Amino acid sequence: MNENPTVGKQRSSFAHEKGSVLRMPPTSRHLLAIMVVAAASLIAVLVGIAGYIEKWLWMRQLGYAGIFWTLLSVQVVMFCSTFVFVFLYLWINLRQATKNSADFLGGVRASRPALSSVNASAHPSIDLSPRLLKVAVFLISAVVALFSALYFYTEWDTYLRFRYGGSFGVSDPLLGVDVGFYIFHLPFYVLLQGSLTLLTILTFGIVFSTYILLGIRLALTSGLGRIAASGSATSHFSVLLFILAANFGWGFYLDHYELVYSTLGVVYGAGYAADHVTRVTLWIMVGVSALACALLAFNFFRPRLKTLAVGVGVYFALWLIGVYLVPFFFQEFFVQPSELALETPYLKHYIEFTRKAYQLDAIQETTYPALPNLTPEVIARNQDTIQNIRLWDSRPLLQTYQQTQAIRLYYQFYNIDTDRYHLADGYHQVMLSTRELSPELPAKAQTWVNEYLQFTHGYGAVMNFVSKTVGGGFPRYLLENVPAESEFGLSITQPSIYYGQSMSGYRIVATDIKEFDYPKGNDNVYTSYSGKGGIPLNSFWKRLLFAWTKADVNILLTSYLKPESRIQIHRDVSERVAQIAPFLRLDHDPYAVLSAGKLYWIQDAYTVSNYFPYANPEQTSQYETALERSLGVETMGGTRAPETAGAEPRATAGFDGLNYIRNSVKVVVDMYDGTVRFYVMDPKDPVLAVYRQAFPGVFNDLSELSADLKNHLRYPEGLFTVQADQYRTFHMTDPQVFYNREDLWTAPMEKYAGQTQPMEPYYILMKLPGSTQLEYLLMTPFTPQNRDNMISWMAARSDFPEYGKMLFYELPKEKLIYGPNQVEAMIDQNTTISQQLTLWNQQGSRVIRGKLIVTPIENSFLYVVPLYMTAEGTNFPQLKRVIAVTADKVVMAPTLDEALNGLFGTQEPQAVTTQGHSTQTSSATAEATAGEVNSSQARMQFDEVQKAMQRGDWDKFGKAMEVLKLLLAKPPS
Repeated sequence: MNENPTVGKQRSSFAHEKGSVLRMPPTSRHLLAIMVVAAASLIAVLVGIAGYIEKWLWMRQLGYAGIFWTLLSVQVVMFCSTFVFVFLYLWINLRQATKNSADFLGGVRASRPALSSVNASAHPSIDLSPRLLKVAVFLISAVVALFSALYFYTEWDTYLRFRYGGSFGVSDPLLGVDVGFYIFHLPFYVLLQGSLTLLTILTFGIVFSTYILLGIRLALTSGLGRIAASGSATSHFSVLLFILAANFGWGFYLDHYELVYSTLGVVYGAGYAADHVTRVTLWIMVGVSALACALLAFNFFRPRLKTLAVGVGVYFALWLIGVYLVPFFFQEFFVQPSELALETPYLKHYIEFTRKAYQLDAIQETTYPALPNLTPEVIARNQDTIQNIRLWDSRPLLQTYQQTQAIRLYYQFYNIDTDRYHLADGYHQVMLSTRELSPELPAKAQTWVNEYLQFTHGYGAVMNFVSKTVGGGFPRYLLENVPAESEFGLSITQPSIYYGQSMSGYRIVATDIKEFDYPKGNDNVYTSYSGKGGIPLNSFWKRLLFAWTKADVNILLTSYLKPESRIQIHRDVSERVAQIAPFLRLDHDPYAVLSAGKLYWIQDAYTVSNYFPYANPEQTSQYETALERSLGVETMGGTRAPETAGAEPRATAGFDGLNYIRNSVKVVVDMYDGTVRFYVMDPKDPVLAVYRQAFPGVFNDLSELSADLKNHLRYPEGLFTVQADQYRTFHMTDPQVFYNREDLWTAPMEKYAGQTQPMEPYYILMKLPGSTQLEYLLMTPFTPQNRDNMISWMAARSDFPEYGKMLFYELPKEKLIYGPNQVEAMIDQNTTISQQLTLWNQQGSRVIRGKLIVTPIENSFLYVVPLYMTAEGTNFPQLKRVIAVTADKVVMAPTLDEALNGLFGTQEPQAVTTQGHSTQTSSATAEATAGEVNSSQARMQFDEVQKAMQRGDWDKFGKAMEVLKLLLAKPPS
């Protein structure tokens, strides 16, 4: 086949051009390479600069430009100073190595050409041009310096604490040094010493390799069995080893401070062996290091490579023996046989400082009688507590919210929080959640205009009583529907939610495109943002900037933007706070608050450290970790839905490894404007004092927070969990009891979805023993290790003026008080309840056992477990039964009032167990066989509800729901 002449010409032209490139002179090729590198560098610089400009615009808009400039200046100084130091350190050493090699080889070739030829054939070297050597030295030095600088760039917080850190007013028991030295200064010294050690070792390795590659062998006279090298190379090695030995000496000096974190004995911190042996050997190694420096200085002037090698071997042998082996064998063969007697003083330090670090020493300890029986009179006196027992478990309630209150497919509930509100009829514990946008719109609606300009915000909140139901098992709402409706005087004047718990990416508001606000019948209501949240896009360069940083050219090309348009970024509340204050550790669960008609997020923030002397580090406890919570299981204060794929990561973390924590800051975020305010909770915290000094004007006094928002502050879950985890062991203050672990506690176990799991702390509104006033508490019971009976309970107060005070109640050890797992077993062993649950599970329904709540009432305990049922194939749980337990009685009834009446009243209960024997009434049997929620009429009506919701026919949806409620409320026939 003949080739097309045009194609042939094109191929010939391409070949010619390709050949031209290949035949390009060296200067042109180098110029092309430089241009490519320059272009890549320019793009990288532009990306970095654009990111910083975006961050500065955002921080300035929020009023925190001071934080931006302070952090940036510290990071730049640390980066540049590290880069210059490391570059010069390496460059000088490599230049010296190449110079020594060139001088040595030149001398060998000039004086002994025959020997040089023989050695060259036996030990070939790499012959590099001087220009190439200079380039190699420069590149190696620059690359190592860059990575070192990037590492120090991330250590800005270590420097800030070193720069501004002060005193704790508490001295460590080993050396008498203020704790502030350990938390603020020691980490920075360790950073410098460790970095210089690593740099010197790396430099030594590169220099050693350089000498080998360039032809200086370490055995020029190997036939004589001697180790030899040029004098200049040996002197160079001596200098590097001098620096290394001096730095090791500094490290041994710092190590004697770090003994307060030793793990050699039975305590965290210096025990007997560390105090009496390791401490001495460290000082010996400081002296050995000084002697090594002197010998290395002598070896610099009279270089002996063999002496150098032997000295290095002896030094490291002494290190291994003195610092590790001697203390280890001393611990094994001298301390352990008499461990309790020798370690008792150090156990006291361990207990005392751990309790200080976690504020366990401030817990008010008392006894609780745990009387075996509640009485009708006690129940009558505590009705306000009874009516606030949490029957709605946040896990099934989240599903109910999604089914009944999401309204449209593009709305979603991500988390249910617990809080308390003062209403006209009293103090009530409630559960609430915000209605946010789903991460993805329906497939046909996923246009750029819809996703970024029109669907910009969620709408309103839903709130219900923790214990009340309507319509046969639905929550009794205080706030519901869109727009929000309330029969209890609550109102939301600004329901739009532009900043939430799962809002990834960016949105542009106040454009020519009206923003979807909420559905109204078959139509929609639209709005245009009028707040101050977001960065104004009032110039071409800002549009160009965000088109670049968001990799979205539509920002530049769209015609819908106006001078008043704003781009909102960092819309996830936790990520937003973390971007402003990366020096604070955030609680995993920000919670929603309705105050004065506006919606806010309250985010707890912590100051932490892992350098508190003698304090036990926090480990992964029996309670859930932050990672497990983020995957969608229940939190202590609510339920978080699973993270959305592609969503920005949350700026929270677990507490593993820390050994000091304070909830020093509360952060309030406006859901509409996105404004962020920091309020000081612990003005005495020395760690917070660092940031108050470094960032003046950022932290506000708590007195500046509105009275209503202040009433919604609660003791944080993360802090309480850590404290409870530590208190399980460190409630033992007697060293002998502690050593023997005679009274070790654990988190009680409970059942959910057929699985046994650790019981988490929970919020509760109740009266403390001896009090007549309701208080909002965060509490948890404890059980002895490997046993299920309850041994004690602990609570933290959330209402002012008693906010933050922790209480501990120890139960009598001479009698049995049922723990949660034993109560669960009593329920399982009740044949009547077991038969009913089995029957319901076989009739097209699924029974869900909710969270067990242990409620202290005066001097006794009431245990309450809610039961939910959901029809097979649906995800619509309803609260259908309540199980109440006290002493050895178990009652299941449709409501808590009926269950309590069965326990204490005259009405015959549906299912009662007394002393382990069960009785069954005819009403219970009739109800079980009736199938109640599984009747065909209710299921058909539920199908109609779902169809109406899917079609968006809200008039029909409302009517169908009313019918369904009537059917579910209808008593069994």
